Amino acid sequence: MVEPSGAGSSESRRGSLTGPASPPEPREGSEGFSGRDRSQQDPLPVEEDLDEGERAGLSVLDREACLELLATRDIGRVAFTIDGDAAPTVLPVNYALVHDTIVFRSTLAGSIMRYARGYAAFQVDRLDEERRDGWSVLASGRCRWVRDPGELERIPQGRLPRPWAEGPRDQVLKLTPARLTGRRLHRP
Repeated sequence: MVEPSGAGSSESRRGSLTGPASPPEPREGSEGFSGRDRSQQDPLPVEEDLDEGERAGLSVLDREACLELLATRDIGRVAFTIDGDAAPTVLPVNYALVHDTIVFRSTLAGSIMRYARGYAAFQVDRLDEERRDGWSVLASGRCRWVRDPGELERIPQGRLPRPWAEGPRDQVLKLTPARLTGRRLHRP
């Protein structure tokens, strides 16, 4: 449904439909729960500043634990920035962990193929809302298109999962984690 142009239309609120959207103006009452200006509020604590009671139920995972957890799943989310967009795009993909690298397929004409090559992030998690526990792993690093036939042959047969998305996903991308962080959450 298209709104008529005018004071209440989405076009007048966001600017031109053909140009980049400007950030929204802060709304009344958006200073936070205290009603104070954000600049007057205490800064948010970083993990190192939390005392033991505040950390209850949170464990920081080392690199090996993160890799072990990555190997247990086959669906994750790849995050990348599209030229001109202020926020990253995050898309689900089927993947495999092969020799400590994240390998997944894409279509030649897709957004992942066009924009994720270079630098990307990858998140995998498993959460049990009922039990209130789970884990999350975030990897970031260089993402590249694997085109060399010899390198493709070194990927063990059957390791790449069949993509859920329809259509050909015959291009292989490989993300080598330079930074790998993880958290395990559990009910205290």
